[in-house]
Amino acid sequence: MSRKLKERHAMNIGRNCGIVIIVGLAVLFFAEIAVARTIHVSPDNGDFKTILEAVEAAAPGDTIEVGSGVYKGNMLINAEDIRIIGKNDPVIQGEDEGTVVTLTGKRVEFKGFTVKGGGYNLCKDDSGVMFKDCTECLVEECEFLDNLFGCYFYQCDKCVFRNNLIEGREYEVQEDRGNGIHLWDAAYYLIEGNEIRQARDGIYISFANYGEIRDNWIHHTRYGLHYMYSKENIFNENVLTDNVAGAAVMYSEHMEWNRNIFAHNRGFRAYGILWQDVRYSECRHNLVVDNTIGLYFDQAGYSEVSDNLVVWNDIAAIILENSELNTLFDNNFVNNLSNVQLRGGTQKGRNNKFYKDGRGNFWDDHRGYDLNGDGIGDHPHMLQNIFEYVLVYEPAYRLFLFSPVGKAIATAEKVFPIIEVGSTGIDPYPLMRQVEIFEQERLFEKLGEIRDRRGGFGWSGRAIIITFSLLMMGGALVIIARNYKRI
Repeated sequence: MSRKLKERHAMNIGRNCGIVIIVGLAVLFFAEIAVARTIHVSPDNGDFKTILEAVEAAAPGDTIEVGSGVYKGNMLINAEDIRIIGKNDPVIQGEDEGTVVTLTGKRVEFKGFTVKGGGYNLCKDDSGVMFKDCTECLVEECEFLDNLFGCYFYQCDKCVFRNNLIEGREYEVQEDRGNGIHLWDAAYYLIEGNEIRQARDGIYISFANYGEIRDNWIHHTRYGLHYMYSKENIFNENVLTDNVAGAAVMYSEHMEWNRNIFAHNRGFRAYGILWQDVRYSECRHNLVVDNTIGLYFDQAGYSEVSDNLVVWNDIAAIILENSELNTLFDNNFVNNLSNVQLRGGTQKGRNNKFYKDGRGNFWDDHRGYDLNGDGIGDHPHMLQNIFEYVLVYEPAYRLFLFSPVGKAIATAEKVFPIIEVGSTGIDPYPLMRQVEIFEQERLFEKLGEIRDRRGGFGWSGRAIIITFSLLMMGGALVIIARNYKRI
């Protein structure tokens, strides 16, 4: 046989083998489709009366459709490649003890249920639903009501929790509630499109890496978001309102925070964002609105904070002396009672910078000018006046923040400076115009929609409250002045 003929023969054999393999795979594929079933569960006229009976009878590829009704008892679903779909809002009523639904196995989809009646034991992590040692599972379009923890991720990978409602036990004191979503030793997760309310912490993350939290609304909790000992996580396009603290990020690194809203988080030492022992992270294009403290840096370092709007906070930012090598630039600090407080000495040697590549931040209290028209102030901006410097050590003096005494001290400091703030207390390149925040208008619209949904005062109501407060403050100052004259 000639060489060319041998080559052609070999090619024919290869081609025929390939055809056989393709045909075989196609036969297997269509055979699997042929045997896949839809199993109906109903208390009255289904193939099965209970969900667990249907799960035990199901094979990989099957779909279990569960009709309306109340299905009592906790359940462990250990399966692979099945879909459990609720139709017409079926309710799974737990036993008021333990976890209501526990998912293990691979590629289990759980959708369209109301789950309630979990246990009360914090030590045993009683939950509405628990992902436990599972992979690629999905929970979607469910409501978790009256449970200790709403959803618990326990040593699982590539799981998704999407478009669900979690409502904690409002009747319990906050310390006795569980978290809305709790992750421990989980990776490559996605938490998206959920509403979480009345929990202890909205989302608590511990030793959970490489995940994404996106487009959730978290409100009326202790910490809306609480990160611990985690890395390489993304937190984008979320809304955290009316919590004690919007977000507390601790002992974590390589975090990405973009286009979030931290608003109306108020209380004693309440924060929009708290960074404690955080490294190598970025925080960009966020709205930090109407918080007690907007940004708080405690032993945080090597991170960039840029293109954020920090507005209407009592204190826009506090940076402790133990934080170093952070860079804040292209941010807008507008209408805050106090913009920046540098706490813990002069902060010399900390190397926190308020500029990058010749661009600083926009400060609404900057009184400089720009003769060459390059958009950068011709003179540096001092971050703290003398009165704000004193407030760092004597917070009680905030009572005099708007008083003539406070204004007089600040003015006198500008004329005759007596305190050396150091280079870290200065923005050498203050911006003369506000930075355009990415999709800022859309973020404000989103915040307005959230306030409408929760029945809040809205921006007009807020204006009325602020105006009334100012009038009251003015009246108080008049009374003080009159008493002073009498003395």
